[in-house]
Amino acid sequence: MSAFFDEQVCRNCGEALHTRYCQSCGQKKAERFGSTHLRDEAWEKIRWFEADMAKSAFNVMLRPGRVAREYVEGKRKSHVNPLKLLLAAIVILLVVIAQTGYLTSSNQTLTKAITLVQSYSKWSFSLGILAVLIASYLTFWRRGGYNVIEHLVLATYAHFAIITVNIINLLPLLIGSTPERVATHRVYSGIYMDWLEGSIVFLAFGQFFAIDWKRQWWWPAIGAIVFHLVKEGLLYLYARAVIRIVLAQLT
Repeated sequence: MSAFFDEQVCRNCGEALHTRYCQSCGQKKAERFGSTHLRDEAWEKIRWFEADMAKSAFNVMLRPGRVAREYVEGKRKSHVNPLKLLLAAIVILLVVIAQTGYLTSSNQTLTKAITLVQSYSKWSFSLGILAVLIASYLTFWRRGGYNVIEHLVLATYAHFAIITVNIINLLPLLIGSTPERVATHRVYSGIYMDWLEGSIVFLAFGQFFAIDWKRQWWWPAIGAIVFHLVKEGLLYLYARAVIRIVLAQLT
């Protein structure tokens, strides 16, 4: 078996090897698995994946609209797929929500109802991507000639930034979280989080559509306002739907 791996042949595509890496597919010369090879390869993949994700996440947080525009215009290798970033952020958010008990209640008499509401309402944050998409398309549908899917790329990157800000906002509750602290946090978060989310959308729209900030700043401002109104409307409709579902299951 050792002689098999000693041959200067790429075991991925079958091309002859002249260096350690295949000139055809790019794979490194395969070696026979030992006790440490599988562990080392897995760690290398995870390390590079995490480093790439962290770098892309940082870039999106600073320049959500610019990253989205570059991705739409073909600069795909330099940026992580927006859906991958969004799914990673959603997983982290759900873990943080579960750890902080953000959707729990101390009223034990409503346990069944609360459990049902939680099972549906914890996904309400996903409405944000639809709100960004609608606001982007309604406000800028004539600018740049972008189609719906390209607007969706922008919405996905912007919503990733919004979810990340929400994760950061919840992090203090991971230390000594109590029902009282959670309740207080909800009150104060309701004051500033809408402004933070609106600012992210404002920045993303301005960057993506190459707005002249001195003369056209009001365009992304209108987009941010539309985003807020659409999001509130979607949340209202979603809440009514959840209430009806929960009441139907409780009867």
